[in-house]
Amino acid sequence: MPAQDPQRQIPLVASTSEGDIAGSEQLVNVFPEKSTGGKYPFTLKGTPGQAFFLELPTFPVKGIHFNKGRAFAVTPSKLYEIFANGTYVELGDVDFIGRVVMEDNGIQIVMVDGFKGYSWDAQTNIVSQLTGDGWYPAKTVTYQDGYFIFERKDTGQFFISDLLSVNFDPLDAATAEGQPDKLVAVLSDHREVFMFGTETIEVWYNSGAADFPFERNQGAFVEKGCAAPYSIAKKNNTIYFIGSDLMVYQMVGYTPVRISSHAVEEDLKDIELSDAFAYTYAEGGHLFYMMTLPARNKTWCFDISTGAWHLRRDYQFGRHRSNCHAFFDNKNLVGDFQSGRIYQLTQKYFSDDNEPLVREFILPTINNGREFLTMYSFELDMSSGIGLTYGQGSDPQAILNFSKDSGKTWSNDKFTSLGKIGEYLERVKWNRLGAARQFVIRIRISDPVPIDIGGAWVEIR
Repeated sequence: MPAQDPQRQIPLVASTSEGDIAGSEQLVNVFPEKSTGGKYPFTLKGTPGQAFFLELPTFPVKGIHFNKGRAFAVTPSKLYEIFANGTYVELGDVDFIGRVVMEDNGIQIVMVDGFKGYSWDAQTNIVSQLTGDGWYPAKTVTYQDGYFIFERKDTGQFFISDLLSVNFDPLDAATAEGQPDKLVAVLSDHREVFMFGTETIEVWYNSGAADFPFERNQGAFVEKGCAAPYSIAKKNNTIYFIGSDLMVYQMVGYTPVRISSHAVEEDLKDIELSDAFAYTYAEGGHLFYMMTLPARNKTWCFDISTGAWHLRRDYQFGRHRSNCHAFFDNKNLVGDFQSGRIYQLTQKYFSDDNEPLVREFILPTINNGREFLTMYSFELDMSSGIGLTYGQGSDPQAILNFSKDSGKTWSNDKFTSLGKIGEYLERVKWNRLGAARQFVIRIRISDPVPIDIGGAWVEIR
């Protein structure tokens, strides 16, 4: 019997699901943006591309840091200053094998990787290794009130530098001892230092005491630890991290609030998280928490502005190729995890360097209860006539596949045009898709064109 309403709108905004019987929804290199008016409450936008900025002679890029109008990049063997015109100059030698964390006090930049530490001095322009009594290997470093603060690797202790210095006093150390777990990272936020342990988090502050300036905030003990020290990042007046229970959290005051979906949490299980890392950045009114899991070869991105997760995927590598981030010269710069290339992350560029940036989204399952249905057409309501003047993308295409078995197998590719330049009335539509008890629709767009999708409609009977 024909459906009463043969046309049905399919929601484009959905949580990325677990790919089980409940649904296979997925957003890859697209994210929802709340609309301020018009036909739809949300639209789907394309994630930023990566435009080439410069290439360093050594690789990979382990860290980028911004300091008082200047930017610096570090590789396993060299520290460089990079300039807004895409050039660089070598500053000195380093020797890093682990992931690098960088911090500065306005005069010196300090870099640590869990094995060695180095500093660069703006006054002398010299790179020096951190040594001597009072210095210990540390994975992370933060800065507050003139002091560099480090966790002492594989212990429950942290230690600090002398004031506005990279010298160390062996007595300038303390223990986060609310619980006997090991410290894994330190981070200063709002003039408080969050001491992340494997099972708990303590908060310390600068009391100004003469013998040792930092004291524990007795009312801020968090019974939640951190499973991935490099996943800790801050944005929007709060801190984000992977918790010891393999959920992703946002700190609200001193309370960790779960923000991860079940799909994200499935990816955090049964893998090594010591090399998982995250950074935050802002663009176009969105605040993003980018979390890469090398063991899964996958990058999850949380849109702080909307509370939605999506995947960032590189055409060649699977995970997003960015390894580190800094905001410099009004640009979001990211370093490549395999080469010495640095890119500008921008929504005005529609490729990843010179490779395709493939947008993909899988829509919620279309069904008519337990009855068979015939899908006469599927249409995307989106900007059309967006073709480029020449070359790849001059006649941009969208590819549709459908699945009748919850995404286990897919149909052959079905192409339709997004409209050559100026063809603004082109309808992005596919006809005669067959009959089944249910359909799952997958759309892919790989041409270097802007993506702005408002809704999807199906005609079924």
